[in-house]
Amino acid sequence: MQILKSFFAALVFTLAMQLAHGQDHSAEMTVVSREVMTQKAWLNDAGRCPSDVMPTREAVDHLIENTCKSPLLSACLARCKADDPGSCYWLGQALQEANADPRAYESLHQRACKLGVISGCTNRAAGMSSEKPDDAKTQVCASNTYAKACARDDPWACTMYALHLSRGIGVAQDLKLAEKVLEKSCRYGTEDQACQYGMQLKEELRKATGVVKKGK
Repeated sequence: MQILKSFFAALVFTLAMQLAHGQDHSAEMTVVSREVMTQKAWLNDAGRCPSDVMPTREAVDHLIENTCKSPLLSACLARCKADDPGSCYWLGQALQEANADPRAYESLHQRACKLGVISGCTNRAAGMSSEKPDDAKTQVCASNTYAKACARDDPWACTMYALHLSRGIGVAQDLKLAEKVLEKSCRYGTEDQACQYGMQLKEELRKATGVVKKGK
């Protein structure tokens, strides 16, 4: 499995930072980020494993549109405080994109997860993996979260779960299952990064196991 040695770190980093494009902090972002940091219950919840807070019922309204765009982030935060799943999810994305304090957007990822946004669970698991990549407990937590989120058809979760399975990180190594879950990585098409990395991982798995497609 030497061929996969650097793939794990690169993919975890990509998922954890996929929205961090290096934009400057705005005054509004700073104010909202600081306000999020006053929500002690949210910060405490962020320390729990996402798989433990993921509810049975999934929230899907957040997929309709991004309701958290500047200069309306304060209103978005107010809705998040009122338990609106989509607002917590998109606000977390906005703060991560603005390179805000990681504790702020990670707590929002977790809050979105707790309110039923499965992608929020995946995001938080990726954040935890970036924070403590070599911690065994974190690896198990991340793997369990990706497994549960993949079962809910979250593409990034499936790609990440396949990666964990391929390396035996936080879960028993299972190359066949890894290839199987990758079938769900392209839910949003081939232009989606989850799909692109998933297909790259599939090729790496085929090379590692000596499987070569005929005619390729």
